[in-house]
Formats: sequence, C-alpha cells, structure tokens
Amino acid sequence: MGLVLIVLAGATLKAMDNWSSYRQPAQPLRDLGLACLGAGEQSGVLPSFSERTLSSHAMVLVSGGSGHFTMDGKRYEVQAPSVIWLFPGVSHGYGPGPHGWKEHWLLFTGPMARAMEELGGFTRTRPLVRLDGPADEEGLGLFPQLRAALSTAGRQGDLEASVLCQRILVETGRRTTEAGLPGRDDELLATLHELAHLPLGLSQLAASLQVSVPDLRRVVHAATGAGPKELILQLRISRAQSLLADTALSVQRIATLTGYDDPAYFSRLFTKKTGYSPSRFRRLHHRDAPLP
Repeated sequence: MGLVLIVLAGATLKAMDNWSSYRQPAQPLRDLGLACLGAGEQSGVLPSFSERTLSSHAMVLVSGGSGHFTMDGKRYEVQAPSVIWLFPGVSHGYGPGPHGWKEHWLLFTGPMARAMEELGGFTRTRPLVRLDGPADEEGLGLFPQLRAALSTAGRQGDLEASVLCQRILVETGRRTTEAGLPGRDDELLATLHELAHLPLGLSQLAASLQVSVPDLRRVVHAATGAGPKELILQLRISRAQSLLADTALSVQRIATLTGYDDPAYFSRLFTKKTGYSPSRFRRLHHRDAPLP
C-alpha cells in the first residue's frame, strides 16, 4: 500500500476528533481507477509498529510532532513538515516521538495509484520527503468531506471518496519539494522547458544546461518519472497541438518551431503520439474550422 506520512515540526498538538472509516469500494474503481479503502485521523502518543507490509497504497499526513520511520531496514528521522511514502509489499514501520504527533491517513488502490507513481507523484527511492510549508486546510480540510463520503452508501459514496482521495494526493504531491528538487535542480528543469523546442540532441542539451547526461536524467526522472527524451517529446507535442489549434501556421513551420527540421518525420511522430495527423488535429480543434 502506498503510504504518505506528513509530519509538522514544532507544531502544537491540538485535540481533534479521532476517527477511522473503512470501505469496500466497487470493483470497477479497483480495476480501472483509484479506489479509496479508508481514511482517518488521530493524535497523541500513538504506539509505534515495525515490519508491517501492506497490499495496497495508503497516505498518512502527520500534521504535528516528529518521530521515526523505517523501510526495508533503513531508519529515517521524521521532522515536520515531511512526507513518508509506503508501497505495496514493502516492509515498514513508524511512530511518533515521546511527545506524540498528529496524523491523517488514507488507504487507496487501483491502476491510477500505480500511474501516479510512474508519473513521479511519489517514488520508492525517496520514501521520506519534505513538505513545502506548513499543513493547511487546502489538503487537510478535505478529510471531513472524505469522512462523509466514506459513510455514504452505494456508488455515489465510492465516486466521491475516490475524487477526494485523488485531490488530497495531488495537493500533497504538489507541495513536496524534497522529492529532491531544491534550488539548482528547479532552475535546470525550468531551463529545460525553455530549450525543449530547439533541435538539440541529449548530449548537446546537457551541455547547454551545464550538467552531465546522467545528472540530467536524474533530475528529470526525479521530477517527472520520465527520461529527458520522453519529457522533451511531451513538451514538443503539446506545443505543436497548441500551435495547430490556435494559429494558421503551416505544418512545416510548426515542425520547425517544435524542434523538427523534417516536417514529414514530425507528421509521422505527431500522428503516432496523438492518434491524429496534424491536419486532422487542426480540423478538429481549430476554433475557426468547422468539424468535418
């Protein structure tokens, strides 16, 4: 189970409504999307545990205090604000320090959980990451709604719980800067976005960014879960789609503006990635063009 744990350093632990709610969601959400299996919150000097293995993903946000976390025998000191990610089949344990902590948690499963991992929302190589700024109502404030959804019978409750679970995960991922991208790496990624449309090979691109090719791969994969070539292709195709939909530029000119000297190769690549030829995509999406 993928587990997120957020701990806020130096926060005063306040009394809160301790609760937990579990659910057996509909099979289509388990098979095709993201199913929320449960959620809860609690605070205080909670018991620690070790060598636990989960079969589904989960998220725990510890919003006050500090403690420890272990995964596959490696121990980490948890200091707020932090996020811990746990994964299916991975042995782990955690617990608060002597002054306790305050936590919120989620359990979830389904293909979308695996997709979020592959897209870089969380990674097994960095199970402990920092939260960018203190916890606020933007993420934690969704838990009361999630509690209500989990207690709502039928498919409506399943769907609402799934959506709220996704929103919490996305908000958490958006604010975790220790997925290892402080300072210099952020600047490198921003510059990469600016250079992605130039006709540069990977080694040329790395040289322009003043990093080695391995370092470029590391930074891009840490941020996106993809390699540099895959990210550049995504950026180029996205730009080509915008130009086709919003301008009257020729396909040849758009190919050049997105980094391709050969418009025929660009057209084949665009068709492979989008399922539409550039001209077909334009007919479907250009505001001034009628649908065929």
